[in-house]
Amino acid sequence: MVTSLVVEKPSMLVSLSQTNELSQSIIIHTMNRSSKALINLLRGWPNASLLPATQIKAASSIALSDPSIYTPALLYGPDPGYEPLRRQIAQWLTHFYQTPKAIDPKRICVTGGASQNLACLLQEYSDPLYTRNVWMVSPTYFLACRIFEDSGFHGRLRSVPEDEEGVEIDFLSQEIHKSEQKARAEGNLRPV
Repeated sequence: MVTSLVVEKPSMLVSLSQTNELSQSIIIHTMNRSSKALINLLRGWPNASLLPATQIKAASSIALSDPSIYTPALLYGPDPGYEPLRRQIAQWLTHFYQTPKAIDPKRICVTGGASQNLACLLQEYSDPLYTRNVWMVSPTYFLACRIFEDSGFHGRLRSVPEDEEGVEIDFLSQEIHKSEQKARAEGNLRPV
């Protein structure tokens, strides 16, 4: 796994399709040749100056002083998350994006982060017995690969490049067509 990378040229970015092919020695050799400081990509942590410790301390003090807030917050709670928080998020999104219709708090789901949310979505809306491939932009969020593999999609991750407008639709369309042709040739026409 690539844990640190020095990017001197955009062409040095490691794409999803290349990560399994690179050997540890090549990565170490590439990093040792550079005089630039390494960027640790393993954790994805922000700079410590961006951490909102003061705001979290104030919010925690308020929340932990009111039993009507801390009791439901410290219990497992409903699956979509703490209702007052979801209402506030819906109000903020409605105001910020100036939507013509108010965003319904029932459409908001609060999770422990991007990784947990992706895992929950996969559990609810995907089936490893049915899905032939998972198409992801490249380079991609590195933890997403592991989440897809843990959800039963090992060996089915495929990379899609991006251009100035986002996903390269022509490339994606061609690759999906190839995948479907291969599935037909192998007699893989329906879920197992």
